[in-house]
Amino acid sequence: MSAGPGAPPGLLRAPPSSDPEIAGITADSRQVKPGFLFAALRGTQRDGRAFVGEAAAKGAAAILTDDPDALPLDPGMRQRVAIIADPNPPRRLALLAARFYGRQPNTIAAVTGTNGKTSVAHFTREIWAALGHPAASLGTLGMVSSQGRRAGALTTPDPVALHRDLAELTAQGIEHAAVEASSHGLAQFRLDGVAVAAAAFTNLSRDHLDYHGDMAAYRAAKQRLFRDLLPPGGCAVLNADSPEFAALTALCHSCG
Repeated sequence: MSAGPGAPPGLLRAPPSSDPEIAGITADSRQVKPGFLFAALRGTQRDGRAFVGEAAAKGAAAILTDDPDALPLDPGMRQRVAIIADPNPPRRLALLAARFYGRQPNTIAAVTGTNGKTSVAHFTREIWAALGHPAASLGTLGMVSSQGRRAGALTTPDPVALHRDLAELTAQGIEHAAVEASSHGLAQFRLDGVAVAAAAFTNLSRDHLDYHGDMAAYRAAKQRLFRDLLPPGGCAVLNADSPEFAALTALCHSCG
């Protein structure tokens, strides 16, 4: 099936009779192994499309991109590799990771805000544990559960690591998880595909403007948790003392 310019989300361009079995997912060409899907994401410092040749040479079975025709692949490689075209590769990567790993704790609470995310996630995990629920938290302190603590590099892990961690926790019998949702993680769609049952907001003050550019963009990133990730009927916990309370309350009501 051919995916030309303006191809609909997820349209696949694959070699004839190709039905590759995906063995893993990554956005880091150095981690590609035979059978992997490589997400060629455009970053702030590097463009993943520049590494598709390396990924294909390592045996990548599929490549995710927003512009299939711009990929630096020779005709031979194009005959071997399936290409998934999507206008929003970061979000598609998160959704694919959610489907690939397939399992999440039954109840997931996500917390966002400039300050207090780590404390709220920690307290939430401890409350659940005190009530007899196997629980974990993921964030600045890494992945913490009754099994111990594993350090992490990011407040909100990249989507592949996040969904892998959620599946691992589920396999350990963890039923409840509290996840820190950073503005970077929300803006970069890292939490998409996470089955958020409850979302909490702590506060908003000037921070990360080197990345977001202005407070409006920073605020919009935080609001994604309630606008795009918390399903209708989900539980929203808001700080009534925050200047953002009225706007977030209205947003939550508008989203159901």
